[in-house]
Amino acid sequence: MANSQWIEVSPKEIRKWVSELMDAGKFKLLSTMTGYQDGDKLNVLYHFFTTDGAVNVRVATPLSEAKIPSITPILVGAVLYEREIQDLLGIKFDDIVDGRRMILPEQWPEGVYPLRKDYHVSKEAHK
Repeated sequence: MANSQWIEVSPKEIRKWVSELMDAGKFKLLSTMTGYQDGDKLNVLYHFFTTDGAVNVRVATPLSEAKIPSITPILVGAVLYEREIQDLLGIKFDDIVDGRRMILPEQWPEGVYPLRKDYHVSKEAHK
């Protein structure tokens, strides 16, 4: 997309940033959210469409902290993306409107996240 921008926002500022986008009347759509690990950091990418074009926002949190404020109090449609990232990467979204597991079964061990670099598939996973 010709009008595409990438910005970085701190975890403590993401909710404020989304609120300002909504209040400015520029929000059109949260296309998706993705998460990934980069060394000792976990990252969440928010992919927005606005009246000015695409805006991609990166929020990084230390692996040791793994916590970001949820944007669901402002934009409830983010709940499924946040739940997926929470299950697979272990990032806790503070104040998420529905923090239940979504992808992993209830019997999945706590503290084991399949998309983290330290995850290794065991024989148990193939049963």
